[in-house]
Amino acid sequence: MSNIEAYKHGSFYEIFMHRAFRTTDRTKPGMHGSAIQNLIEAENGEAILIDFLGSFEKQFGQVKKYMHSAMDKYLLMKKLPTENIEALQILKASIDRAHSSNDLMKIVYGTIELTQLIK
Repeated sequence: MSNIEAYKHGSFYEIFMHRAFRTTDRTKPGMHGSAIQNLIEAENGEAILIDFLGSFEKQFGQVKKYMHSAMDKYLLMKKLPTENIEALQILKASIDRAHSSNDLMKIVYGTIELTQLIK
């Protein structure tokens, strides 16, 4: 995956996190797009921060935790239609079945689509 693609994924990951927590604060753990960008680099064997951030498996587990927290926030949003909440529940369950950054990004993109009402 190119750096441009990783950056794009990072931007959408940030939208996913910021919308869930209703903040633009990028300093809180897991809120910055670099969480997914670093994960992608580790997955591709290109990580220069692996000694600092840990292995792909460690980063993957951490990003999954961040995403679970975000999904919990989404599921409490009252403005979303019932069918969107049900679809979000399915996406949340799929976090645990994810095996790659691409799997996680499918969840991010799906969630962004389902939460267009929340901006």
